[in-house]
Amino acid sequence: MEAKREAHEILYKSLSELREHLHSTGRIDDSNAKLDELVKILAVCIACNRGWLRKATLDDLLSVGESNGDTVRELKKLFRECVKLEQFQNHDGSSIFGVSPALNLQDSDNEFAFLLLATVYTSLSRASANGSSPSAFDVVNEAFGHFVRDNFRSNIEDAQYMTPIEVVEFICGWALHDVSKDNPRAFDTEFSVLDPSCGVGSFLAAFYAAVSRRDSAKAGNLRVIGVDKVDRMVRLSRINMMLFGSAQYDIQQGNSLMGNQDLDRLNGSVDLILTNPPFGARIPTDKISDEPKDNYALLNDADSLAAAIDSELLFVDRDISLLKDGGRLFIVLPDSTISSRGVAETLRKRLAGVAVLRGVVDLPSVTFAQAGTRTRTSILYVQKRISKRKRGTAVMAAVGSLGFQVSMRKGVPVKKYEGENELEPLLEQIRKRSMRKGVLSESPSCVRVSSAEAMSGSWTASHYSARRIGAEEELHSTRGYRPLELRELVNFETRDRRRLKEEEGSKCISVLHIIGDGFIDFSGLLNYEPKTSGNVCFSGDILISKINPRIPRVLVVPEFDFPTTCSTEFEILTPKDGIDPYWVAYMLLEDVVQDQIQSLTSGTSSSHNRIKTQELETVKIPVPSTEKRKSAETRTVQEYRQAISRIVASSYEIVKIRGVA
Repeated sequence: MEAKREAHEILYKSLSELREHLHSTGRIDDSNAKLDELVKILAVCIACNRGWLRKATLDDLLSVGESNGDTVRELKKLFRECVKLEQFQNHDGSSIFGVSPALNLQDSDNEFAFLLLATVYTSLSRASANGSSPSAFDVVNEAFGHFVRDNFRSNIEDAQYMTPIEVVEFICGWALHDVSKDNPRAFDTEFSVLDPSCGVGSFLAAFYAAVSRRDSAKAGNLRVIGVDKVDRMVRLSRINMMLFGSAQYDIQQGNSLMGNQDLDRLNGSVDLILTNPPFGARIPTDKISDEPKDNYALLNDADSLAAAIDSELLFVDRDISLLKDGGRLFIVLPDSTISSRGVAETLRKRLAGVAVLRGVVDLPSVTFAQAGTRTRTSILYVQKRISKRKRGTAVMAAVGSLGFQVSMRKGVPVKKYEGENELEPLLEQIRKRSMRKGVLSESPSCVRVSSAEAMSGSWTASHYSARRIGAEEELHSTRGYRPLELRELVNFETRDRRRLKEEEGSKCISVLHIIGDGFIDFSGLLNYEPKTSGNVCFSGDILISKINPRIPRVLVVPEFDFPTTCSTEFEILTPKDGIDPYWVAYMLLEDVVQDQIQSLTSGTSSSHNRIKTQELETVKIPVPSTEKRKSAETRTVQEYRQAISRIVASSYEIVKIRGVA
């Protein structure tokens, strides 16, 4: 790990120096053009290292230093020889560098050319030295992140959010373990691995490297296939495979979602798909309807579901069509695919009919921060068409740290290694081969559940957190109490309250007005003018905030001298007959209940997490089952009610004294 971190730091420093030079000289102002020149030099370095070109020429250029006046001329000559090599040609004999490829350097650019060559050569040497070890890192991936990340922000459909190598290595390690566990001879014959949105080929290169480390002879049986819409990505992906020493790969340019007959011929034949598809592009459903129905077995009626469908949903469907029976899909997806309603929910329901859920891993918001987004994502792992008796278990895990943070350095988002990469111990837990259901690890949270149970319920991994499971186990083991679901104790009134008309002079209670037990921001409440109407609430109602449950906000609505409404972010509860609302409020704030609530949230970012009503209904509350427990809790609740009433009355009196009310 330290060797990899050191290599990254050196690469960052070298690339930063190169960026500064480009900025100061004004040479090659387009980010794509910068990367193209970088890759051309990288190709020359690979060719020299492999003996395809004269390595002595390269060594001579580096030994003389930046004072050499022939650097550009010699590099151009080497590159002209490089493009003629079959390793850098497409199937039709054209160059992967495009028509009439040449180095776009001026003859006077010797200083810049030397800096470019030295940076690439140093990076390549380190990658080559680590290429067969677990600490290998993806040079092209890092270079891409520095040079063209900003270029794609204005085009969502082509957005290239590079998968961090920490996530790539975890997914490849998990895939290799499960494939080998179920079939120890899986790589004795041809085994196909595909990435239909391959980018720079990180997954393909890393999986090839992982198999090579285990048995280099069997790596020769891998059929590595990649597709990407952008020709530059295809070029980078092929270079990446060369970096890891692969000689057998088929990387093509094309649209994996439509009009790709070469990919269509793979339907039902692929062993393994490892991918991180583009998120957020809206694809008109009439385009999907024009595709062969075999390509979209789950969403071939897309035009009846919506006018347009998110690209990530279509990639899941397309990937399932490509897999053979028993084939596996590991895919990085936005959390909305895992938890949202609408078309996403329809896809999950239909997916459950043709595949088995093997695992979901929640990733932290920092995962793609270097690419400019903190959208929450998850790894989804499914296996196609397994009989019901073999469905087994699914791993549900939540990771809080990947061992790095992202900060801005001179306007560039830079990865800074900090903390533990929790994916590493998580992979060790998975490799233990234990199929025992229950908590496998508390940090990071890792739980095995029945695949059938997960598929018919929530697919959000954090809903099965060790924290929640531990809380429920505590409830069941505590003597004198019995756990009941919240819906057995209260009525959920929010939906019906939407029909009620707001009274004149009503004041709206916002979630921000609830500060803590009994503490209300009366000044804010009395001056608040909401942009949209809230839901009518009455004295004795229990309000619980559904947004950002990590900040608990629970209130029993007091008797005010004005009518009230509340924000739509609240769930409105009324206790069933004989149940004290203050007891419900008190219990909702107990740790054993909060551990469940905070584990049942979902959302696209840490600031927009929320708990859905149907999840809140299932939260278990410890209810006293003996007279001794009932008596003790009655005394506690009476004291709690009195204390809350004093706080509310005093707070309201203070704002009236100050003339706010």
